[in-house]
Amino acid sequence: MAKPLQKERENRSAEKKDLTFHPYTITPESAHTSILLLESTEPEILCQTLRAITKFSAQDTQNRYILFDLDAIRYIVLHIEHSELNIRRFALKALAQLCQLPQVPEQVLADSANLRKIAFMLVKVEDVFVLEFASLVLSELTREPLGCEQLVSANILSTLFSRMKNSLDPDVQKNCLQTLSNLLDDPVCASEVTKNQQFSWPSLLALMQSKYLAIQHAALRTVDQLICRYKDLVVQKTFRASTGVLDLCDILESYEFRDVHAQVLGVLRDYVETEENASHLYQSGCILRLLAYLEMALPAMKPHCLAVLTKMSFTSNGRDALYQTGTDMVFCHQLLSSNVDLLADAAMGVANMTKLLPSAVRMCETNIIEALCAILSDDSAAWFYVRMNALRALSELCRIIPRAASSLVEPNTFAALRNINVKFKDNPIEAQRLAVQCYINLQNYHVSTRAMLSPDFVQELVNILERIDIRLKILTCTALTGLMSEDLAKDLFTLKKGEEVVSNNLRIEHVGFRTALCILITSSVTDEGAEIYLQLGTLHYMIENKAARYVVGAWEPAIEAIFRHHPSAKFAYTGTLDINDFTQEGFYVLKRLTKRFPTIQEVLLQKPPPRDPVLIAMFLHPQSDGNSSMDIRMPYQRSSSKLAVSPSSGLFASFLPDDVNLRSYLLKLRLWFGDPAKSLHYIEIEDAHYEVRYRDKCAEVSSSLKQRAQLLAEFVVQQMSGLTQERDCSMPSVELHLADLMTELKSPVVGVGWVRVGGPLERAMLYKVLSDRVGLPCALKRVASHAWCEVALPEMDSDNEETEVSYPAGLLRSNYVVDLVSHPGRLWPLDSLEAHRVRGTVCLKPCNFHGRESCLCQN
Repeated sequence: MAKPLQKERENRSAEKKDLTFHPYTITPESAHTSILLLESTEPEILCQTLRAITKFSAQDTQNRYILFDLDAIRYIVLHIEHSELNIRRFALKALAQLCQLPQVPEQVLADSANLRKIAFMLVKVEDVFVLEFASLVLSELTREPLGCEQLVSANILSTLFSRMKNSLDPDVQKNCLQTLSNLLDDPVCASEVTKNQQFSWPSLLALMQSKYLAIQHAALRTVDQLICRYKDLVVQKTFRASTGVLDLCDILESYEFRDVHAQVLGVLRDYVETEENASHLYQSGCILRLLAYLEMALPAMKPHCLAVLTKMSFTSNGRDALYQTGTDMVFCHQLLSSNVDLLADAAMGVANMTKLLPSAVRMCETNIIEALCAILSDDSAAWFYVRMNALRALSELCRIIPRAASSLVEPNTFAALRNINVKFKDNPIEAQRLAVQCYINLQNYHVSTRAMLSPDFVQELVNILERIDIRLKILTCTALTGLMSEDLAKDLFTLKKGEEVVSNNLRIEHVGFRTALCILITSSVTDEGAEIYLQLGTLHYMIENKAARYVVGAWEPAIEAIFRHHPSAKFAYTGTLDINDFTQEGFYVLKRLTKRFPTIQEVLLQKPPPRDPVLIAMFLHPQSDGNSSMDIRMPYQRSSSKLAVSPSSGLFASFLPDDVNLRSYLLKLRLWFGDPAKSLHYIEIEDAHYEVRYRDKCAEVSSSLKQRAQLLAEFVVQQMSGLTQERDCSMPSVELHLADLMTELKSPVVGVGWVRVGGPLERAMLYKVLSDRVGLPCALKRVASHAWCEVALPEMDSDNEETEVSYPAGLLRSNYVVDLVSHPGRLWPLDSLEAHRVRGTVCLKPCNFHGRESCLCQN
């Protein structure tokens, strides 16, 4: 018999079967396990799990990132509408905690239904915890623009205002305030907040005095956002009608609310941005309350309070209010305060209050200039913005108050201002610009302008032009231009080689800077300066740079200014000297034009043998003084000539010819014509208003000038018609004669009085230089080697013999061509055939291609 495999066992539970599941305790060992439990359908497990998740999330921010990485949001959102109240509470709390992470709101807002569910809880549910956590979630979601858009679409703004105003839970109030603040930060949704019918200032202002600091901060921030909507006229008007500014001042005067004083002052500083709000603050009496607070406030609060008053000084109404309350003097007193935190705002307040003239006068009665300069010279003070604002105040005061300008140019105070650019490596570029602006403002007064006319100061400005900053260079050009109204400044500018610095800067292709440089050239150029510009090649560069002549509006006037002081260069480059262009001592003309017009020094220093002659007009003896009795030039002087090649300079005196003949010509003409200064015509043409009102006087003047012009032409032709009886003045004879003169004088420079065999160029030049000194309005023109003269003679209108006519000298124009070759002494009308022949015009009437029309061509 086989043995059994095992012994028989008794089934003890056969009669005690239990088909129910007995619960047991589950302890998850990781956050991942907890997240998986959120898929459970059992309320108890869900509640315990969500509770554990909220505790885990509250411990550290890193724990929230762990939950986020485990995709906890997807599971938590599923339970925010659970039927069990505790599950909803913990789900909303967990969601609110995770929404504080930057990435979570975007994930939640991906489905707009999520925010809508939470928003409707705020409307329908009255449970305190649900309201707290739901409002907290909304305050976090609305930090994103998409959250603001979805909340506005949910149309629960009225509920937000209601909960903010009536909720008994301070957390709900704070969260609703934060949500509204987030909406106001969004430029699209902000208008929806202010247009809501539930919006009112009293409920919001009441929260500013809440016993909870967090609510105070949120309320003040929301008020600040609302009053900063300056273009929303409804908000601005309703706030002025409310007790807002009074409530803010009440908070300042309450020691209990000292923790929010800085924020309150920030709200007031933003409020006084506009003219209307500044007036409202004054009318409500808050300025006096602020001044009282400034006296008794803690040192840390004083800068915030002074900033409000300084902000008011930026508006016209604010300045009026500050002047009426004496706040401008408070600014002055604060400049002497030991609290360095007040200096920046006090200096800016002074700078702004100078725009109100009575206030500026009152401030200047104190030692405000010395105080500002002391701040400026204090190396321990910060540039931004203590010393910068002090510099602004100095600039503004000196602009409108003569007393301030006089005080600033005193040696001690002026040194503090000048050190900014003298020690420019230690100072910011903004300070250097403001210092130069001070120089510009000081030029409004003669006393301060004279104080700047020193070699050191002009050298300082010239040095500034060599720095990099373009804006600083432009300001410096403006400062130099202002000084150039004084002749001494022009001399100092040349002495410090200003023309060379200007020439180098002119190569910088910047329209504004080039414009400033050209204006400086126009105002500063002298005879000597024009010679320097010619020597440096600046004039040639300006003429050749055609693009700049079209782009820079002041480019052409600068060239004209140089031409006015250097008629030799003008005649070379333009081929024309008008009747208003007077030839100076040392006027010279090249026999043959070159691409670049040289200075007389370059001509004299060229290597022998000389190739082409240079004709020069020298009336003075090389060793004589230009102011001596031997100076027989006209009394009309455009400027005191300091030309480097003038006989008085002595630099090249030994190389220049002593033109005895030219002096004798002029003496002879003065004997014939009398003193030209007494001529009825010879009034300074550029600013003449002399009128001859009678026909007989006018005829006498016209007749006299015409006879002089003819007589002078005959005289010039007689002097240059050759040395022999043949009167050979052909071109070869002229060239040979000039070559002989260069050999005799041992110089390429030939005095025009030495020329006795002259062609059209030589005769025209002599006629022009003599005309300028006998009072005859004459123009000199040249084309290649051919030249001629035109004169301006007033004529009577034969049709209006009975009408009284006046002839202003400034309106004279060339109307006759002087014949110096074919018919000596004849004056031909400008449009006549003979005039065209003298000018060398080839043809009066344009010919067609085949020459079928009649043509008057002259060989």
